[in-house]
Amino acid sequence: MSGTDESHPPGSPKDLFHRGLITKLFPSNNMGLVRTESGREVPFSFQLVIVSGEATRPQDLKEGQEVGYDLGWTSRGLRVTRIKTYPQSPSGESGPNLEGQGGQSQDLPSQDLPHKDPK
Repeated sequence: MSGTDESHPPGSPKDLFHRGLITKLFPSNNMGLVRTESGREVPFSFQLVIVSGEATRPQDLKEGQEVGYDLGWTSRGLRVTRIKTYPQSPSGESGPNLEGQGGQSQDLPSQDLPHKDPK
């Protein structure tokens, strides 16, 4: 691994959480969904998730909010066990929008690779 951490976009918090997006909140059922980097939606329960960062409780979360998350296995399958929220940037966005990217960053600069002749 190199000395620079290239897994985080410039200006984003550097921590060990996976990055995702809150896609749905169901307050009446005390449940929500986080979209992972790969596009999978993983549920969480308000009673069982640990919330840290800018938000202090699940009711402070908002749909479309970028979060850090951690996963765990329960008797009902894969669940989000921890959510970390980040401060909003001055422009009102919390970071890069993960929606529709399928886990691939599209803001990376192009790299000049040596041309290989197929012959």
